[in-house]
Amino acid sequence: MTRPQRLGAFVLAALCFVLLSLPHLGATQKESAHAAIIIVTPEANKSTLEDFSWLAGRWEGHLGPMTAEQQWMAPKNGTMQGFFRLTDAEKTMVIELFTIRETPGGIEFYFRHFSPELKPWEEKEAYHLNLTKSESGVFRFDNPVVNQLKDAILTSVDGDTCVSHGDITDADGKPKAIEVTYHRVK
Repeated sequence: MTRPQRLGAFVLAALCFVLLSLPHLGATQKESAHAAIIIVTPEANKSTLEDFSWLAGRWEGHLGPMTAEQQWMAPKNGTMQGFFRLTDAEKTMVIELFTIRETPGGIEFYFRHFSPELKPWEEKEAYHLNLTKSESGVFRFDNPVVNQLKDAILTSVDGDTCVSHGDITDADGKPKAIEVTYHRVK
């Protein structure tokens, strides 16, 4: 475990201890002597950027009647860049730019939405998600900030098929899942 991961595990354990202790703050000293301490240690993130090299290339899927396209560059110098376009029969609905970065703290996923005129949809900055789990071709990224996007999950089904899943909160405040199955374009 790297030093930032150990520090994160310690902070998480300390936070869990404080949160678990809150209901018992009024307890007498004798009662609190018998309280259990639970330490949660997150799984060490051992993924590297090379674990995402399968994404390199062009992908196409459908979101209802719309066509979703992704193009990813191979990993180089600690990053992978990607591009997304969602179109209907007549126009481009949205463009997204992606970056997956390998950092000392783990794998990070950044993306930002744009209009066809490249006007950013996000007011301040790109979405930033952290890789929290990777197992058997499933890569889960979670958003550390509370806003519309909760998570993004990329699943490598086989060499030519992948699934992109995201849990969001729509404009009405209701939870919604968006999922697209992509096929590699050769």
